[in-house]
Parts: sequence; structure tokens; C-alpha cells
Amino acid sequence: MWKVMVADDETYMLEAFDKLVDWEKMGCQLVYRATNGKEVIKHLEKVRPDIVITDIKMPLMDGIEVARYIYETGLETKVIILTAYADFAYAQEAIAYDVCGYVVKTAMMEMLPGAIDKAIQKLSDVTAKEEELPEKFSEDIFGKLQRYIEENYMKKMTLADISRDIHANASYLSRLYKSKTGQNLFDSINRMKLKKAKKYIAGGCRIFEAAELVGFEDVSYFSRVFKKLEGCSPREYEKSIQQKGVKSEQANPGN
Repeated sequence: MWKVMVADDETYMLEAFDKLVDWEKMGCQLVYRATNGKEVIKHLEKVRPDIVITDIKMPLMDGIEVARYIYETGLETKVIILTAYADFAYAQEAIAYDVCGYVVKTAMMEMLPGAIDKAIQKLSDVTAKEEELPEKFSEDIFGKLQRYIEENYMKKMTLADISRDIHANASYLSRLYKSKTGQNLFDSINRMKLKKAKKYIAGGCRIFEAAELVGFEDVSYFSRVFKKLEGCSPREYEKSIQQKGVKSEQANPGN
């Protein structure tokens, strides 16, 4: 069974997913219902869905941002965007994040099976191709991947960038790194970025400057990643550094 997570801020839509959709018939299991994008991100690692169906407009974080997070983090999860006709032009922005399908709310029961089939086909194709690869090829690609990360982690990069430069399938790279290290590819890259960013902040850089220096163009996204991996916000970290400096000065007033 393929695991499915759905996200919508409207209760009636969540109930429709729960009660009206025959998931078993499509070879799927509904494993989680979220009411906003932040809730999706929070539970992705624990739930590990194969498919996420997300409304395009939700509070706190919308469907485009969810698709972007999944894409840039290198997760294997396939995303289906749930939209209204009026939002369809906006929904096209998600193409850049490898969204595999769109479902219009007013035609959900008719369109959803086809979108699910497409997502499952993509998941199955990737798995089948990877099983055919020899071990030596995997070792060579993993070595290239490690070198690429070490040389480029300070830059803005996406899974598509890495895939293009290494000449390997994006989903395969993500799965390979996870199997070799036990860690998510972009969690590892972001930990390296944040280690450097913390040094910049401790050295007096402003938070937005530190974010830019390690390849984050969006300071809000930088803050979300920082909070997830460090357990505190960049501002909280900055304050802790400042407080340590004050305590150090009080302990050594003559220096």
C-alpha cells in the first residue's frame, strides 16, 4: 500500500478524503490529514508518505511552499496539488518543484484516481530502475555526491542542480544518500550551511546576511530550517550569543 497524506484547511474536504475516496481500490492508505502546510512539514519525517495531496491555499504555509520544501529537501514523496479553477494559473508555479499532478476540487472524485496513478507510476519507475544498477555504479555516484556537497554546500542548490551536475537521477541520489548515511540529503547539507551561518552570526553578521552567505535567498525559509535543525530560531541563537558575551565581560571586567 502506498501511504498518502492530505492537507486542506477546510473540514469538509478532509472528511471527503476520509469517507468518500476508496483508497484501497487505488492501492493506497490514507495515513494522515493535515490542516495547513506547516503541519505537513512537521510530520513528513515521521509519517514518511509516498504521496502528499495538498490544497494550494492554506494558512501558515500554502501548497506551493509545501511542494517547494519537498523538492528542495530531496524527498522521494510525490506531490499532487488540489486547486480551484480560479487558482489554476497560480498552481502552474508548482511545475518548477516537480509536482506530478493537479486536481480541481469540484471534480476531485473524477480527477483524483488519474493523479494517483501517475504518482504511483513515477514511484514504481524509480524503484525499478534503481534495482537494476550495479553496486560499483552506486559507490561511484555516492563518491561524486559527497565531493559535490563539500565543494558547493555554501551555494544555493536544489536537488535538480545536483542531479544535473552529477548526471544522475534526482530521486535516486536522495535515496542513495539516505541508504549510505541514514540521513536525509538536504538535512545534511543544511546542517553544514547552519554550522557556517552560526559562525557568521556569532561574528556579528545580521541574520539575513548570514542566510545569504550560506546560500539561502529567503530569510523566512532559512529561519524555518534553522528552527527545525537547531531547535531554536536564528534570533534566539543570536540572543544567546549576545548573552554569553555579556556574561563573559562581567566575569572579566579588567580585560
